[in-house]
Amino acid sequence: MPSPFKFSASRLKGRLAQSSVVRLLSRPKERTGNAVSVVESTNNYNTTRASMDITDTSKCAPTQSPAVTGPLESLPFEIQRLILSHAPTFDTLRALVHASPRLHSVYAQDRLHILRAFVEQYLQGIFLDAYAAYRSGTDEFQLTRNEPMLWDFVHDFENKRNVTTIRQSKLAEPLGLEDLVQLVRFHHAIVEPLTERYSIWALAALSSAPEDNPLSWTEKVRIQRGLYRFQIFCNLCGSRGEGRSSRECIEVPLQRLRVLSLFPAYQIEEILCIHEFGKDTYGGIFYRVAWDLNEERNPIYKDVDLESVRENLLLFSGPPGYDINQTSLEAMLRHGLPVLALAFQKMEDHDGLVELVRESILSLESHDVNSYSDWMDEAVHYLPQADRREQWYSEQYDGPEKRKEKTPFVKYTPDQPPLAWVTFWYSEASNFFGPYVHRAFRRWGFVMWDGPRLRASGALVHMYWAGGCPGCAGWDPRESFSDDED
Repeated sequence: MPSPFKFSASRLKGRLAQSSVVRLLSRPKERTGNAVSVVESTNNYNTTRASMDITDTSKCAPTQSPAVTGPLESLPFEIQRLILSHAPTFDTLRALVHASPRLHSVYAQDRLHILRAFVEQYLQGIFLDAYAAYRSGTDEFQLTRNEPMLWDFVHDFENKRNVTTIRQSKLAEPLGLEDLVQLVRFHHAIVEPLTERYSIWALAALSSAPEDNPLSWTEKVRIQRGLYRFQIFCNLCGSRGEGRSSRECIEVPLQRLRVLSLFPAYQIEEILCIHEFGKDTYGGIFYRVAWDLNEERNPIYKDVDLESVRENLLLFSGPPGYDINQTSLEAMLRHGLPVLALAFQKMEDHDGLVELVRESILSLESHDVNSYSDWMDEAVHYLPQADRREQWYSEQYDGPEKRKEKTPFVKYTPDQPPLAWVTFWYSEASNFFGPYVHRAFRRWGFVMWDGPRLRASGALVHMYWAGGCPGCAGWDPRESFSDDED
């Protein structure tokens, strides 16, 4: 008899396909039509599919809800198309298309143009990152990737970031309907829910009485930019599970730091804040499922030949309450945002959560909980940062620091250093991050927030007085590297 504990990596993908993350965008059963599919997968955008309400409505009738009548129905075609193209949210666009026979017809006649224009404004400020996460997560990319291909992608992404005059519409032009659908689906089903989860998590730590103020556009862009870039890092540097090998990802800490160093230091901290969120979330989950996965204590394993099925699911370096096993934690993190989103979906389903953790860890090839593992924390440690400065000096990011340029706070915009970063480094340029910043600040999401929220919480004053490298006893690391390079 086959063991009940035999693992199949494909089961993890199946569980994602059945999740409510997918059902968010699934077409109601009573509706008929030839819908363009939207991707759902643990590792990429093209494995399991679920249909999306508005992607191909040319053969779908509107719902039976009361139709929109009046001035909107009588507007010229061009104006109606413009209204659909500039719908503020996906839910608004979907509601308009399905509520009005006339708008339904307009969308069906020109859905590619409408969806392309919608995506440009829907992903304003993060389109390039969303597009890069999409490209690097497709089956076509993941199933053929090798190191030269990965570095070609990194250089292409870097070039696009450095061309400041490039317009989002130029990037969106080559995207077909299904590409656009997948971008919208991932954002709506994965990124938007995690944005809300992250803000609740971080703001609860920032203040004992968090204000009930909605996120500003700038705050939302910072969080979602961090989410997408975390996913890009996972796509390039994470093992992709069954059939992958370590040679087919960017695995050396210094090289992983090279990927992160595409961005200025305060934006790297955005990624590290998301990483901290993932670690804290999975750490809490490990406490909840540790007993279930303990082969020595759980009676479910009593009559099983452990030597034949031993899965080495070590979640803690000792009994629960000891240090979390970093290799198992990193195995969860490497799957990226889809598994993190699914974990939140499974919080009320204990058995489902246990199985998700088990399958997520075991789906990674050559998983060994006793082996040394490096991931994001190792990539940003002191030594890789020092080596990076010697091997890949960046005039764009290291140069201002070397010249001791001032970085006064300018305004609340995603492309300028946030007030918390400027305050922490005393208004002088810095390209240090990771261990050079207090971990508690990262738990607060310090680089995500605008000044009013930081001032109201009292965190800004604390950051000013705690400024400087933790454990440096007044020593400023910028002085050391500035002297070395003069």
